[in-house]
Amino acid sequence: MNIAVIPAGGQGRRMQSSNTSPSKQFLSLGGVPLIVHTLRQFEKCSDIDAILVALPIQAVDDGVLSKLCQEYELKKVLPAVVGATERQLSIFAALDFIANSPLHEKVEIVAIHDAVRPFVTAKLISKSIAVARETGAALCALAATDTIKEVVNGKVLRTLPRANIYQAQTPQTFRYSLILEAHRRAVAENFFATDDAMLMEWIGHTVTIVEGLAENIKITKPADLALAEFLLSQLKEE
Repeated sequence: MNIAVIPAGGQGRRMQSSNTSPSKQFLSLGGVPLIVHTLRQFEKCSDIDAILVALPIQAVDDGVLSKLCQEYELKKVLPAVVGATERQLSIFAALDFIANSPLHEKVEIVAIHDAVRPFVTAKLISKSIAVARETGAALCALAATDTIKEVVNGKVLRTLPRANIYQAQTPQTFRYSLILEAHRRAVAENFFATDDAMLMEWIGHTVTIVEGLAENIKITKPADLALAEFLLSQLKEE
């Protein structure tokens, strides 16, 4: 069994114009909530059996996810778990839920994906699952195209070899036993990483690159949402 974990527990402060604005994962993209675009890609992926979303407690209490699933006919989505403002803690909440449920004995692969990367494709998800099944840990990423500088206190320290630099995306996909171990150790040792691939590096497991997609953007600022609207219009025309 392969399960997608979608952390969506944060509030997205960089996107919001006021405290009453909806969390960014629920903002409209082409008239459809952003998170629904993301969930649809996992729904259509034949290699994904179930989807587990971590949401803010208020959204869980209000039954937001079940309403969206009913409206947009999302069949693979499980009842939401309560997430946290820290992405890593939201993912751990989802993994802990799995570990304490009947799913624990069934899950082989976990694909972790940002709720606000709506242009992931089922093909990319399947490719990451295949690599994770073979190697244990797969990271979707793009080779850097710009020259990369390491900077300290506003001064260039050195130029990094561009051929060795990749920009991480999601999904980041793992054997369930490995990613659960990494998150449990991180909680025990109060270690926070910038992504799940870094947690795997931290426990000493090699992570294998899967070539990502230029359009697999993460929507964090208003300008990103404008770009997403353009990308969506282009995709509709193809």
